[in-house]
Amino acid sequence: MSQDIDELDHLLTYVQDLDAAAQAYARLGFRPTPLSDITSMGIVNRLIPMRPRTPGAANFIELMAVRDASRLPDAMRPILSGRQGIKSMVMMSRDVAATHARLTERGYPFAPPAHIRREWAIPGEGSVWPEFDVLLPIPAPLAFNVCQYHNVELYLREDWLEHPNGAQHMLACLAVSSDPAATIGYFAKLFGREARRDADGGQAVSPGATDLVVYDPQAFAERYGITPAQGADARFAGYRVAVRSLADLRGLLARNQVAHEDAGERILVGPDAACGNLIEFVELGV
Repeated sequence: MSQDIDELDHLLTYVQDLDAAAQAYARLGFRPTPLSDITSMGIVNRLIPMRPRTPGAANFIELMAVRDASRLPDAMRPILSGRQGIKSMVMMSRDVAATHARLTERGYPFAPPAHIRREWAIPGEGSVWPEFDVLLPIPAPLAFNVCQYHNVELYLREDWLEHPNGAQHMLACLAVSSDPAATIGYFAKLFGREARRDADGGQAVSPGATDLVVYDPQAFAERYGITPAQGADARFAGYRVAVRSLADLRGLLARNQVAHEDAGERILVGPDAACGNLIEFVELGV
């Protein structure tokens, strides 16, 4: 286990219209949480929580939009702009102050952690107040930042972890790079872990149970049938999600008229249906 980072916890996904994004993910069979307002940063979000495999961590897709651009921290402006899709990997630390000290000593230019307390209004129940300390994103081959939860149990309500599509875990963040070895090498060093090369051509590393998997454009196109957009040397592409039953998922997507590709042991939903993200669904345990 890395002394600095314990898990790839969740994926910050920029969306232009939070209501429309929540509706799109509901069509995919996810159950988005109620809206939460991070007033101090001018941000609103809704989450797609799944079941974490690392104690003390969460495991979710975060749909985030701008409510008040005048309040956005400078580090968040490039994250919450441009194309929709994943904009940062949020890592989990059990002691973000100590992590900040070690990472800055190692040359990662993080500002000191910010303490955030936000309101989460739950219809029919009132409000709860998640609290966390966060290191805001820094320049990197793929943007990332780090958080420490103070009440992670608020993210783990059983009713929010049960999705109509049977989603159980976010298994991996998927990315494309013109130099996958260099990109994955940056994160292997950050995590203090050895990278591996998978049979499908992806290169992978994880600080805990959730992988970062990086493909070159050709390997990505061969696996997913999508030619990556031209752009930065490394860019986020989507994520891999484990569901209880691919057969049940096929039926749900057909009923909801969601375009998808059935690849036998995998079901692929393209970026047009998922706010700029490719979603690769696999069956739990396969």
